[in-house]
Amino acid sequence: MTPGVEPDVRLPDGRRVVAGAVLLHPDGRVLLQLRDDKPGIVSPGEWSLFGGGLDVGETPAEGMRREIAEEIGFHVRHFRPLLVYEGWRAQFHIFLAAIDAATEELVLAEGAGLDYWEPADVVVLARVTSIARLSVVAMQELERQRAEAGSEDRELVPGAGY
Repeated sequence: MTPGVEPDVRLPDGRRVVAGAVLLHPDGRVLLQLRDDKPGIVSPGEWSLFGGGLDVGETPAEGMRREIAEEIGFHVRHFRPLLVYEGWRAQFHIFLAAIDAATEELVLAEGAGLDYWEPADVVVLARVTSIARLSVVAMQELERQRAEAGSEDRELVPGAGY
């Protein structure tokens, strides 16, 4: 373990516990991170969600909020659980979170870039991580269910106003 660095939470089978978020802007676009191409990094050069491994003692929501604050300087206030995915190397806790900041207001501390994307483009874009694609599809399904139920008054992200 590196001094000063909290150990990642691991499941009994050795998989990491990871938390991240689909960051949803009021205009319907989602914010993605372009992953670095550093040696040993997972999914180099692909667009993905912001997030990362949980520290010991953190809940998934706490880890998601910490990771986003560390990676782009944005403090998530409004969010809801979106999905839990049991991956081969990690257990992913994905949230749907509101973001209203322009890219120029964010400070990228990790990754090679960031940008807002139309959800439909994320789903078909070849250079998107599978967990980002799956998470955006889950968000689209949630929106479809909301519309089908006629729940225009229910916010997609509670407290965010949208």
